Amino acid sequence: MAITVKQAVEAFEFFYDSLHKREFRKTLPLTNMRERDLQPLLRTYLLGYFWEVAPETRSALPGSLTGKGSVDYVVGDLAIEFAVRRPTDPKSNLSSVTNSTEIKKLMKHDGLALIVLYDFSTTPFTEDAIERYREWPSLGKGNHKKSAFNVAYFYREKVGRSFETRCIRKNIRV
Repeated sequence: MAITVKQAVEAFEFFYDSLHKREFRKTLPLTNMRERDLQPLLRTYLLGYFWEVAPETRSALPGSLTGKGSVDYVVGDLAIEFAVRRPTDPKSNLSSVTNSTEIKKLMKHDGLALIVLYDFSTTPFTEDAIERYREWPSLGKGNHKKSAFNVAYFYREKVGRSFETRCIRKNIRV
């Protein structure tokens, strides 16, 4: 089954939006959870949404000792990496430098690739900060085949008396 980046972004936007709705989360502090805590929920959600999900799929990771890593999810042919910034976490959790290993795995994936960034803080990144993902990391010595990847950064913005989910999307060509 072919999954597009647009379909995946829509699915992640629905999930992000739902994590903020009191009628969905009830008493669970879902917006305070770490990436590791959200992974089982997200894995289950993606399975129900797309039906074809391969979690923790082995991939190439240049620069590591073994040369191997694992992509969080492969849905169809789309590789997805996931990162979270909790309300109390520093901005560096979602920076391109901190996520450089995830970017390397996506660049080496032969097919579509997406890194999803969830920001639960009250001080979201600017578009310029997301633009820094274009400064991709070195893959080391050798002639590497590199693929483009996409960035989807989700955050909440105050509009009047309520908050609305916003998404900054970038297509990073290498």
